Amino acid sequence: MLPIVRRIALTVVVALMVVSCTFEPEQAKPLPAVAFTSEMAESVLVEVVAGVSKNGVADFCSKFARSTATCETLLKDALGRCLLPGDKPIVKHSVHLPATEKYEETWQLVVQGRTLDGQKYVSDFPIILSAGTPKAVIGIYWTGQGYGRNMDGPPKYTVPPQNACPR
Repeated sequence: MLPIVRRIALTVVVALMVVSCTFEPEQAKPLPAVAFTSEMAESVLVEVVAGVSKNGVADFCSKFARSTATCETLLKDALGRCLLPGDKPIVKHSVHLPATEKYEETWQLVVQGRTLDGQKYVSDFPIILSAGTPKAVIGIYWTGQGYGRNMDGPPKYTVPPQNACPR
């Protein structure tokens, strides 16, 4: 009886060795790179503007901004100066900024519009690709701010509106 058990055990070991030698685990295939286009970035602006038109600025930052804390700070400042967005802004131009060691791939839209009280603004509106989905970095588009990559020397083309609070 012992020789039969040895034969069975040897057969099982040989079978396992054959299977392990010929079996190649399926390699995880990398996800295809998503082409990040200016159209994708502009669609985020359209979504944000539509959201403000529909719901105002309540929960704005949690819905629309990647950098929620920065958005909330900018929104508090804008509301403290009585600045609310008016009609839909237009995109004056867009700049593609490649990823660096410090920053993600970004589309920097330069938007122009009017605040609710009619003042002109020109702002940077940066969009990044977050987990394959374009997302506004800060979301606020109506205060004339520049983009964070260049905060030490903000661009001269931005136009911040003045305080609109009644005096």
